[in-house]
Amino acid sequence: MNSAPLEIFATFPGERPGNPTVMPDGRVLVSISAIITPDISVREVSADGEHSAYPNETWAGKPGLDGRGMSAVIGIRTGPDGIVWILDMGNAQQQPRLIAWNDREQALHRLIVLPQNVLRPSSFTQDFVIDWRRQRIYIADMTMNTSGVSDYPAIVVVDLKTGLSWRSLECYPGLMPGDVPLMIAGKPLALRTPEGEVVPYQYGLNPIAIDPLGRWVYFGSMSARKVYRIATDTLAQPASSASLGEAVEYWCEKPHCDGFDVDAEGNVYVTDIANNAIGMASPAGYRILAQDDRLLGWPDGVELDPLGKWLYITANQLHRHPLLNAGEDDSQPPFHVLRLLVDAPMGSSETP
Repeated sequence: MNSAPLEIFATFPGERPGNPTVMPDGRVLVSISAIITPDISVREVSADGEHSAYPNETWAGKPGLDGRGMSAVIGIRTGPDGIVWILDMGNAQQQPRLIAWNDREQALHRLIVLPQNVLRPSSFTQDFVIDWRRQRIYIADMTMNTSGVSDYPAIVVVDLKTGLSWRSLECYPGLMPGDVPLMIAGKPLALRTPEGEVVPYQYGLNPIAIDPLGRWVYFGSMSARKVYRIATDTLAQPASSASLGEAVEYWCEKPHCDGFDVDAEGNVYVTDIANNAIGMASPAGYRILAQDDRLLGWPDGVELDPLGKWLYITANQLHRHPLLNAGEDDSQPPFHVLRLLVDAPMGSSETP
């Protein structure tokens, strides 16, 4: 067990924080979980509890007629250039799109709409990573059909130089749901149909990370126990799923998890949702770094700060929300942004 204590960084009385991102100057932003259909989709975390809309109430609020605003956000990332990238998953009226905000100039930097031909009817473009060296964004499209099944999971690759995008590794075995229902506190994560039937979810691709030097993209299925990786040199180029599949490497075992991040040595920092814990997975094995039944109810997203000193964590009790809890609301607010001292290696020149 890690001797460093788990710290409460911020508290949310009602909103559920989704994913965190740490800016070059140390400020922390979080998406607000789309499961609660929030009025504000992204907030800047403040120590005084006044978490302001980011970048402002117009852009963080619901979309207006002029296109400004966000429909539903989970994935958010910040680059060393101070550009904040936000993945708006869209809705029935709006395509998913990437919103890039220049924090220094307080202005829109770029907006990229994902075309229909790289999406599925069940697309759920929930998280992403940025490959700065190759100017690519890799989006984890979990896909989720009306029966609660990840049916066509894939990685959507976006070329930031051209704006073009394509679908990769669709239905690769490492992206598909696991064989065992995902259980938390003895209950399966399940939806309740209008007829009253309780149907367990079958979650596929969800966690995705890129190592600090941009060499590998790590990914896995939420309800399976393996971490895979693929070289960014390979994933960055259009290719058939069969040829890309041959380039995927098994990396290590993991618990059921929602999100993870990775350091320069290939240590994978995992949100261990079934055990209310944060763990570290690697080819050497798995160990729990912090565990807290009160604070770590469904640890959702994690991100290492630019120096690798702190691991920032959101915990939002999604398993107690009616949509994942067979229609019952067992939520016990407040919800938290936490952090854990890890001193992760971020710049090793050795390839793991």
